Amino acid sequence: MSEMRYELKMVCLEHQLALARSWIQLHPAGFLTAYPRRRVNNIYLDTPAYHCLSANLAGVSYREKLRLRWYGEETGKIQPWLELKVKRGLLGTKKRHPLPCTIDLAQSWVTILGTIRAHAPHEWRQWLEPAAQPSLINWYHREYYVASDGGVRATLDFNQHACDQRLSPRPNLRHAIPIPHQVVIELKGAPGEIDRLQEIIGEFPVPRSRNSKYVGGLVTALFTQ
Repeated sequence: MSEMRYELKMVCLEHQLALARSWIQLHPAGFLTAYPRRRVNNIYLDTPAYHCLSANLAGVSYREKLRLRWYGEETGKIQPWLELKVKRGLLGTKKRHPLPCTIDLAQSWVTILGTIRAHAPHEWRQWLEPAAQPSLINWYHREYYVASDGGVRATLDFNQHACDQRLSPRPNLRHAIPIPHQVVIELKGAPGEIDRLQEIIGEFPVPRSRNSKYVGGLVTALFTQ
């Protein structure tokens, strides 16, 4: 498990992407590119009763979310990370495990989930066994920045897409959900950086807001089915 960190988000519309990028690049904190832009892909697993979705909508401060993540344009055979995203109020962290096997997204969910369980460490069963429902696949592009003092990082997410998986016997990557086209800026820093984070976020012309790509995608699917 990585260390806990503050994760503060701001959201604007897609047509403001160039403007949002300029807010970061021209910020007094002196943000510099920390890593090349790349595509982020996620497969979210939830319980049949969608416990993760319900906990977020209810504002539960202690939450966990299970997903598979991989990077790049590949949507055939992938070798993803198994990730548990943990939230404790405004603090977040991740538990990660690289799966030592290839997942073929042309196969059925039954086969894919069986492969994941067969190759995941024993300790992951407490999350994998109840999360038996593939609920959403999403992807987006991400840019990475770091403040000149190295204490605060920023990401810029855009070009979001999502596909509902609830009624599909195998991964659905073709029939997209009409999600809102948003740009998400996220600032991240250790607990000791909270004053610096508040100073930095105060220089942005948009307010801080809650945002979950998983919740946004699945709620849209529920209301458009």
